[in-house]
Amino acid sequence: MNLNILPFNKAQIYLLFYKPTSDDPFQNRLVARFDGPFCHVEMAFPERIGEEPWEKQIWGSSIYQDETVFFKQKSYKRDGYVSYAIEVSTAQYHKIKSFCKTQMHSRVPFSKIAMYSAYLPVQIFNVHGTFCSKHVVSALQHANVDLVMRMNPNITTPSRLYRYLMSQSPILQVVPSKMLPSNIMPCCSNLVKDLLVKGKQNALLNV
Repeated sequence: MNLNILPFNKAQIYLLFYKPTSDDPFQNRLVARFDGPFCHVEMAFPERIGEEPWEKQIWGSSIYQDETVFFKQKSYKRDGYVSYAIEVSTAQYHKIKSFCKTQMHSRVPFSKIAMYSAYLPVQIFNVHGTFCSKHVVSALQHANVDLVMRMNPNITTPSRLYRYLMSQSPILQVVPSKMLPSNIMPCCSNLVKDLLVKGKQNALLNV
């Protein structure tokens, strides 16, 4: 868990990768078998509503099979998620959110053909519609996030995206919904509070 206090002009976006269990629908397990261990990825936008790190509302964006792109409030309490945080500027943060909302309002559809084409080594054709990892990478590229600019969204699976990110900066994060007082060890909780106090003090000194 990265406990650094972010500057005021920075923000974090969480990429939440989902690993299916034996109880998951067949489609999820089939996708993970093609290129595991993940079958799905979502983008989460934590918005602080209090002073503590866990006092947040979380908005998620992705797409499910046979549905359209969504942007809605979520909890991410379901087990199976692995979280990876990307630091962006506040301008990029708003561009990424705007992209997701536009895709939602445009009712961009899920494409099974596009999804399965992502498992090919090269892109063969363009397909109207999207799938989870294509949506996530496209949103980041819309804001010119350097970390993913060399990726082709059309042939990026959830697991391929995860492996690429880990090769660039192998730092995992706590899933936002797990950052509750009852889930953080006392030593870590105190460290979080100390860092918050220091961050506020530094902010006052820089005014």
